[in-house]
Amino acid sequence: MLLKLTPGSWLTLFNYISLREKRNLMEILIRNQSRKKLIPPRELRRLTLRIMRGLLEKQPFQNPEVSILFVDDKKMQDLNSRYRNMDRPTDVLSFPMISEQEPPPSPGETVPMGDIVISLETASRQAGEAGHSLSKEIALLLVHGYLHLIQYDDREPGERRRMMAEQNRRLRRFEKDGIF
Repeated sequence: MLLKLTPGSWLTLFNYISLREKRNLMEILIRNQSRKKLIPPRELRRLTLRIMRGLLEKQPFQNPEVSILFVDDKKMQDLNSRYRNMDRPTDVLSFPMISEQEPPPSPGETVPMGDIVISLETASRQAGEAGHSLSKEIALLLVHGYLHLIQYDDREPGERRRMMAEQNRRLRRFEKDGIF
């Protein structure tokens, strides 16, 4: 059970998957705590790994680490209330761990980029409303959450347009590659 969530605090609670590539070590930690099985676990893991590998391969850090947590609406409402003072579920929350003020990491050092939390129930509803698959909605939320980890913001209209343009560009690439 997730008792306290601060950026990075639940990393050690996870069974994790480490992807090793010739140039980089990527750590993608995945945990599904949603009680409703809206997508087969293998499919969810495969989709998450493919999307995150695609996102992480073109970022500036040599050894990035990202944690992904899938939850139900009840847990998401609790997290949204606790960290954003909004007592309702949301689709995705991001907890960045890097900032522009921090010194760059040493070569070979693992860089914990942050945590992304996705409500599978909300994702399923939104996919139905948008008329596309749950896999596409999960991909969209992973990309959206990742962009927040790398300092994109969507609070102001101009920032939101910039973020949405980047999100759509990345999603088109994944769709073209047949990932979802």
